[in-house]
Amino acid sequence: MARHIVRIKALLLAAVLMLPMAVGAQGYEVSGESSLTGTFTLTIFDGDSTSHSYSEKSNKGRFYFAGQVEKPTLAMIEHAAMSEPLYFYIENAPIAIKVNATHPEASGIKGSRSNSEYRYVLERMHNAEEADNFLRQYVRENNASQFTPFILYRNLGSLDAVVVRQLVRQLTGEACHTYHYTMLRRWMRQSPAVSEGGEMPDFAYLDSRKNRCTFAQTRNEEGYTLVFFTAPWCDICQRQREQAARLLEPQQAKLLVIDIDDNPNGWDAQNLKQLSVDHLPYMILVDKDGIVVSSDMRIWELERKFPAKR
Repeated sequence: MARHIVRIKALLLAAVLMLPMAVGAQGYEVSGESSLTGTFTLTIFDGDSTSHSYSEKSNKGRFYFAGQVEKPTLAMIEHAAMSEPLYFYIENAPIAIKVNATHPEASGIKGSRSNSEYRYVLERMHNAEEADNFLRQYVRENNASQFTPFILYRNLGSLDAVVVRQLVRQLTGEACHTYHYTMLRRWMRQSPAVSEGGEMPDFAYLDSRKNRCTFAQTRNEEGYTLVFFTAPWCDICQRQREQAARLLEPQQAKLLVIDIDDNPNGWDAQNLKQLSVDHLPYMILVDKDGIVVSSDMRIWELERKFPAKR
């Protein structure tokens, strides 16, 4: 009888010891090793526009985080003494990290299959003869990948703004449900320069009846739209506005007149800064797809584009 009781106790003890392992198997366990002491922070970008951060004090250079994610997603480890954050892809698995504080990208990471895939892409890009060309091709060929928005966002400085806008418009599927896709769209909205070949940013304005409208709501989806910024005190604006109307009428193009004085913020309005409007008259020609054909267009350029019919 005693022997049976001992055996039952042993089985119960084994079950208790196995319980944390079973729980851990359902979530992530990030264990880290570093030469640094103090507090480490784990941030998980687990939403389209949200993230969650957790902090733990290291014990002799070791730290530990546990939790659960719905799917593999981007995360980062931070420490005040690290030269930059360590980005990696987290998933529900035991993940071991050996932190290189001086060069975080060289840190060793084991246990995350999705992170291995991400690291493989980075390695190919770093080894490419022309990293920019590789990046553009990768985005086009992997426009639904969850890695693509983050890789593109981290390389904004190396690409022309027009190219970035074109690549972002190609993203689809899972790529459009990531934190850094939202960041890319925000960058596009806040980018101050309107570039030819790039997407026209949406903006709000007051129409002739003082109703609030947006460019996306009122632009011509069947042909060209000429956005014409003017003001009552601008004499040349009135003459060029009439001339532009005559040129556009045979083309079935739309003349969108915006009086900047209708905006109570005047020249300091955010949309004027966003569109780089710094003089009057100011014209931007946009095609039916919302792409800028010409920014700061002159009236003679409009005449060349749409010569008057005789």
